[in-house]
Amino acid sequence: MIWKKEVFGRNSLDGLSVIGIFFLIINFYQSSYLLMFLGTLLIVMSWMGKYYLQHVADHLVIENNKESIKVSVGEEFKLPLKFTQLSRLPIIHATLRIKLEPIIEAPNLHSSSSSDKRDLELTIPFQIKGKESVQVSLPLNAVKRGVTRVKSLEITVTNFFGVGYVELLCIPFLHQEIVIYPNLIPVPKIEQLIATKSYGYFSSSSSMFEDVLAPIGTRDYVYSDPFQRIHWKQSAKAQVLQTKVFERTAEYSWTFIINLRDIDLPNYRMNVIENLDSIASNIAYMARYATLKNIEYEIVLNLNMESGVPVYHLPVGGGSTQLGKTFEILARINRERSTQPISKLLHFVEKQQLKSPVVILCGPFGREGDRYFAQMQKRGQKVYYLQDDEQHPSIVPL
Repeated sequence: MIWKKEVFGRNSLDGLSVIGIFFLIINFYQSSYLLMFLGTLLIVMSWMGKYYLQHVADHLVIENNKESIKVSVGEEFKLPLKFTQLSRLPIIHATLRIKLEPIIEAPNLHSSSSSDKRDLELTIPFQIKGKESVQVSLPLNAVKRGVTRVKSLEITVTNFFGVGYVELLCIPFLHQEIVIYPNLIPVPKIEQLIATKSYGYFSSSSSMFEDVLAPIGTRDYVYSDPFQRIHWKQSAKAQVLQTKVFERTAEYSWTFIINLRDIDLPNYRMNVIENLDSIASNIAYMARYATLKNIEYEIVLNLNMESGVPVYHLPVGGGSTQLGKTFEILARINRERSTQPISKLLHFVEKQQLKSPVVILCGPFGREGDRYFAQMQKRGQKVYYLQDDEQHPSIVPL
C-alpha cells in the first residue's frame, strides 16, 4: 500500500443519493420525466463520486529511487518527482503538497513555513491521466548547507463533481535526497601550510614504509631478515652478517582534526558547537586548495555519521574523488547527531593517523588536547589552528 487515504464529504455524497431517491419517490406518484432524470443523475453522481474517491489512488505509483541531487549553496536546480497512474481513473483536480527542510527556496512556487519553522511546504497543482506517467519538476534554489529529502508528500484530489475530496499521504520513506555543499569561504595565508616540503615523501620513524633508495646504516643480521638485504661489504669488514637499514618515510599530507562538541558542556552528547557552518565553509575551501595543489589529506571528526561509527575518519586521499567525499561529509554534519568526547577523538587520531607533517585543528579544544599536540610537535609535525569565521578566518601555528 503506497497511500494512506482519508475521504472527506461522504455525508454530502450520501445527501445527493437521498435527494435523488426522494425525487424518484415523487416521480412514482407524479410521473415526471424531469424528476426521474434528476433523481437518477443525483444517485449516479453520488455512487460515482464515492467510488472515485475510494479507488482513484489504488494504482497511483510514485518513483522512489535511491539517488542524490548534489548542488552548492546559491545554485539553482530541479527536484524531479515521477508519478504513474496504472488504472484508467484520471486525476484532474488535485493539489500536490511536499515538505522539505528550509535549506532551500522555491521563488516560483507557492511556499509557506510550518508553524514551528522547521519545514518548508510547497503547493502546486497536479493532474495525471489514466494509464499515464508524468514527471513534476520543482525549480528550487539551494540557500544553506545541509541534506534534505521529501519529508512528507500529500495529494488532495477532488472528484469530478466538486463534492467531496480525498487526501492521500505517501506512506513509504522517499529515498531521493538533496545534498547541498557548503559555501567556500577563503582562508588567507593558507600558503604557510606548504612553505616547507610539500610534495613527495618525508622521514617518519613511526611509518611502516621504507625507502629502499635511502639506506641510513646497518645492524646485525637476524633470522627474519630477507636475504637480499644483507650488506656484504660491511659484513666482510665486521666479520658478522650485517643488514641494511633504510629510512622510514611517509607521503606528505594534511590531517584535519575537527572537534564538534562544545567544551563548555563536555558531557552532553547532543551539544554541537554553534559555529558549525563557518567551520564547514573554511574546511571546504582548504580541501579544494589542497586538491588544486595535489596535496593529499585526511579528516577525523567526533560526530556520529550514518554508519554508526563514533569517530568518523576519511582516509588519506586526493583528487576530485576525495574532494567530493569531503564536500558530502561537510554537508551531512548537523546538530541533530551526537558527538564523542575530545579525548576519544584524539585517542583515535593517535592510533589511526598516518602522522602527516601538517595537522590542522578545527573547533574548540581547550587544554584537553595539549598532551596529544605536544607529542605531535615532538615528532616533528607542524600543528596549526583554524580560527574559523565567515568574514575573516585565519590559520595560525599552535
